[in-house]
Amino acid sequence: MVALAGESGSGKSTAALSLMRLLPWGAKVGGQIMAGDRDVAALSREDLRRFRASEARIIMQDPWSSLHPMHSVGAQLVESARVADPKLTKGAARELAIETMRRVRIPDPESRMKSYPHEMSGGQLQRVLIAMALVAKPKLLLCDEPTTALDVSTQAQILDLLRELNREMGLTIVIATHDLEVISGLADRLVVMYAGRVVEEGPTDQVMSNPQHPYTWALLQTAPRNNTGQRMRTIEGRPPALDDLPEGCSFAARCQFTIVDCRTGRPELLLIDEPRRHRTACFRVQAEHAATTTHTQEEQ
Repeated sequence: MVALAGESGSGKSTAALSLMRLLPWGAKVGGQIMAGDRDVAALSREDLRRFRASEARIIMQDPWSSLHPMHSVGAQLVESARVADPKLTKGAARELAIETMRRVRIPDPESRMKSYPHEMSGGQLQRVLIAMALVAKPKLLLCDEPTTALDVSTQAQILDLLRELNREMGLTIVIATHDLEVISGLADRLVVMYAGRVVEEGPTDQVMSNPQHPYTWALLQTAPRNNTGQRMRTIEGRPPALDDLPEGCSFAARCQFTIVDCRTGRPELLLIDEPRRHRTACFRVQAEHAATTTHTQEEQ
């Protein structure tokens, strides 16, 4: 399970949508999107349709707008199953839908097949969306802020369910979120994005306990658990417009650790911990890491 984290406008949702080639009109993928040994960015229209139908599914943040209000959830689950496997009969697809609803812990799934979206709670609808993805038996599940519209207790239930599916079904999950606390103890790896670029990436526990990029550190400082009994901390300023990025590091104007290089050059994402594949894009951290490495080598 991989988490994409960052403020609104950081590019995490766009990154998730690009994995499915669902970018807005006029937007293009500038490189490759590797799913296994295939480049999704190079798939033909028919191969892309099959990829979306049976190999990768996406869950959006608003369950109410993701389901058709005029069709029962059962009908939509059956359709989702048959799109993934056209050979399925309606009867077989219905049985699969009921089984999957039970799998995501929707009570009395036989009766719920007849329900319409407005008759269900937000948490139940999010489970329906997960079930709609699972009936395709995909290898990859993308979740774009899947708990934003839910209350805290329901959020926890949905996240627990996702982790369970990840462990028991071997399902690869990519989850986009602005809340680092949401993925603490949930995701295996954390990718922090800012102004459309990855600024830090590594094992979740390592990144959260020892953040190397100033932006990651600042995000963690604004978390509610770090502001108990005091005024909530914020990151001063605002992210730059993506169509008018500064010449140097995009975070330099908001960073309290800026050095000269930050204003003139754009740092690349480089390894600072090779065994755990922890990378960061920060001139200051990279310079300190290089100096420490050189000093250690000289001592040896």
